[in-house]
Amino acid sequence: MEFSGVFDIGIHPKNRGSYIKYFLFIKFCDLIYIDIKGVGSIILTFEELTKHKYLKMYYDLSLVLLENKHKIIEKKTSNYYYTRDYNKTIYKEDREWFIDSAYFVEDFSTKIKKIETGKYYLFYDINPNDLRSMKVSNAFDVARFHEVLNIRYRYEQGKMFKGLFIDYTNLMIKYNVELIGKEVEKISVSQEDDKNYVNLLELNKKGMNTDIFNILYNIVISEKSKTKLNYNPYV
Repeated sequence: MEFSGVFDIGIHPKNRGSYIKYFLFIKFCDLIYIDIKGVGSIILTFEELTKHKYLKMYYDLSLVLLENKHKIIEKKTSNYYYTRDYNKTIYKEDREWFIDSAYFVEDFSTKIKKIETGKYYLFYDINPNDLRSMKVSNAFDVARFHEVLNIRYRYEQGKMFKGLFIDYTNLMIKYNVELIGKEVEKISVSQEDDKNYVNLLELNKKGMNTDIFNILYNIVISEKSKTKLNYNPYV
């Protein structure tokens, strides 16, 4: 199984107002379990997900926000570090299984959005072990899921979609470039390109979108090393 998700919270420090959304995924066999705030959960074929550009955007994004997509944690077996911010305002029901992933935070007072880690954790409303015996949802439930999704997130799927995709991608690229930069600081300058390339390959193993990989490649690999590596991102 592969676990991933996107958590996005907007906060106004003065009036304590907030906006929260999450898209959680569990990929198993050729199926994918999806849980979206304000919409509910569903099991689709993975092929159907890839044909839905809005859901696919969030899925692709989710893969590059966590270190290990095969790791999930049960709340009762974890320490306080992981569960201190389990918040009933985020999840209305009791949830036991979660992943530790990077997430998006926006300060509405400054209109600054960034990626952070270590405070919010992404909780699933299902025991992942139960998925082993589950099948794709029936046609009625799938239709209802898409209907609610279109109502709840219509503004994001319409005129906002392109801008939303660009904003998320830019933040993700900045975040991953900074991660690579931190690793590079640990080694000599002469080894930077080799280390960068290895880090990029590790990110790519997470299932990174090809276009995003190419952008990162062109940012962190020098022209001299591109010739040496003989990598053509457009082949």
